Amino acid sequence: MRQPWVKYGTKLKLREFKELLDHLPRSSSVAVIRADMLQRELFTDSGAGTLIRRGYKLFRHGTIESVGPDRLRQVIHDRDPDVFSGDDSVAGVLNRLKETPYTIYGDEPLDVVAVVSHPPGEVPVLTKLLASRNGIMNGIMDNVFNAIKKDHRKLFWTARADDENRAWHFERADGSFTRVGKSLFWYGVQDVKEVERIVKGYEEKGRISRSYLPVGPSAPPHRAAPGGARSYSTLARRAVPGSSRGYATAAASVSTEPKRLALIGARGYTGQTLTTLLSSHPHLNLTHVSSRQLAGYSLDGYTKAQIKYSDLSTEDVERMEKEGEVDAWIMALPNGVCKPFVDAVDRGSKERKSGESSVVVDLSADYRFEDGWTYGLPGERSQPTV
Repeated sequence: MRQPWVKYGTKLKLREFKELLDHLPRSSSVAVIRADMLQRELFTDSGAGTLIRRGYKLFRHGTIESVGPDRLRQVIHDRDPDVFSGDDSVAGVLNRLKETPYTIYGDEPLDVVAVVSHPPGEVPVLTKLLASRNGIMNGIMDNVFNAIKKDHRKLFWTARADDENRAWHFERADGSFTRVGKSLFWYGVQDVKEVERIVKGYEEKGRISRSYLPVGPSAPPHRAAPGGARSYSTLARRAVPGSSRGYATAAASVSTEPKRLALIGARGYTGQTLTTLLSSHPHLNLTHVSSRQLAGYSLDGYTKAQIKYSDLSTEDVERMEKEGEVDAWIMALPNGVCKPFVDAVDRGSKERKSGESSVVVDLSADYRFEDGWTYGLPGERSQPTV
């Protein structure tokens, strides 16, 4: 009722609906429909009007006892994917819950239960978000998440790739990182360096499983770069037998010729980190960055030139490859999204007007085991190479 659009006749109608539903069983509902759409409302699954139901109050509690230990155990047992897979147990979840200060959010029938861990001076982590189908379909999960956002300006959380509600997480996150079927999400943090600092803290304190974090194994001593600095190693293209495209394998010679790079998927954590790295690379110049959500905005973190985000379609990619506008494409996209863009590059390379076709670097797993692609990490070198 406090929303700015709730006024005049709308406010009166909502009050009347509430008075009506207060005296009816909780399963009752009110539908607002135009007379000419009544048949569609009655005889189709999608309906045609606005459905209003009597909801439950949301709660926030600081102890398991306030929620009800037995009820909470049952929710974890029935909905927690880690418990389903055998990677965790109900007792383990509850024991870890007590290691840091936490708040439990939810609604009265526990259609949605969320647990936020918030040690003093640290960025909170949404450790559990367990929703029933009813909680998802009726928007209760949105209401609970909005209550969390009111309490916490910054938040990190995780989700599995097989989560049927995965799109919901992407829509509510300012950034994300996905690897091997596991995704890390966050909101309230825009600076890449701050994300790196927070992630490092999570890794050191074990607040989020390492498998969800954008961190890799420590480099062996004989592979470490001098002075601990990150050394650049980009690879010269070598033709692959039986393939129309050359792909990066090993550096044949050192080149200082500037190269033009296009980054597809620049909004995510990986894209932002690459932007920072390329900003200080002596020979690689970022010329195009694509992000559907940020199209038209200026790119932050890149100091070589003023670049604005664009929303490149597959047709744009094919045309740019055909006209030789780019020397290398970096695909920083989630698994399963890269293929249309790679196909567009391949089509454009066949009609490229001059020079050799560009290199494609796919950071997802889409082409990891495909013939004609080389999978692996570039070797670290003490001197920049191209």
